[in-house]
Amino acid sequence: MKRQITILSLLMLLTSTIISCKKDTTSLKAQMMGRWTLNRVVTTGYTDEKLNGDVNYGKTTDYIDYKSNNDDQVEVSLSGNRTIGEYSIIYSDQFSMSINDGLNYCKINSITANQLQFTAKIDKTNVTKVYYLTR
Repeated sequence: MKRQITILSLLMLLTSTIISCKKDTTSLKAQMMGRWTLNRVVTTGYTDEKLNGDVNYGKTTDYIDYKSNNDDQVEVSLSGNRTIGEYSIIYSDQFSMSINDGLNYCKINSITANQLQFTAKIDKTNVTKVYYLTR
């Protein structure tokens, strides 16, 4: 009888442990992962005014893909030109992204299941870019 109670208790403990484990859907990384369509980038801070401005994208070849692999890779594609970089979560609303224009320190302005907007400041410059993405 004691043996049956012990086995039953262990089985209940194991079952409750398995049930209580759930997928992380609230961390910034979990919310960011996946492919986002790049709709618009607003750039300011370049001394050459021709580089500043509001550029609209939105084609299927314009995207940012935050990979779920262990290397924390980010793939940026603009008009079919693909770049691979890395990203790293800093705080619950901040991350860094190393891509073709250098190291970007990013702060989330808003994030939902279908929209992501963040402001990126390129390291050691006054250049700021606001990214507008959707799924």
